[in-house]
Amino acid sequence: MRSMLLAALCVALPLSAAHAADPIEILPDAKAATGEITEIDIDKMAFLTPEVKIKSGQIVRWTNKEAVAHNVHFRQGPAKTVKGAMGPMLNVNEAYAVKFIEPGTYNYICTPHSAVMKGKVIVE
Repeated sequence: MRSMLLAALCVALPLSAAHAADPIEILPDAKAATGEITEIDIDKMAFLTPEVKIKSGQIVRWTNKEAVAHNVHFRQGPAKTVKGAMGPMLNVNEAYAVKFIEPGTYNYICTPHSAVMKGKVIVE
């Protein structure tokens, strides 16, 4: 009985620790997000505020203001392995929001327009 309990703990603890260690939290309803929010508009093939500095625990919300679809993709850095780190394609007036938990530098791109659309969130 003890060996079965020990085996179960050996499996469960690393899984819960891995989940707790996510440096960001993707918010499922970006428009309904509340708290300290930094807004970044997407327009004219650009992230209009390409670099922001925030404190740990704050939220960044990207809103697409143009007819061309865009996304936010953390393809490198601390968030690259988080599920949802490649955000969905956003049509006009759609949004994507992320709560930043761990300090660090989070570089991101728009996947289909990565040559011209890059940004950075610095979390203190």
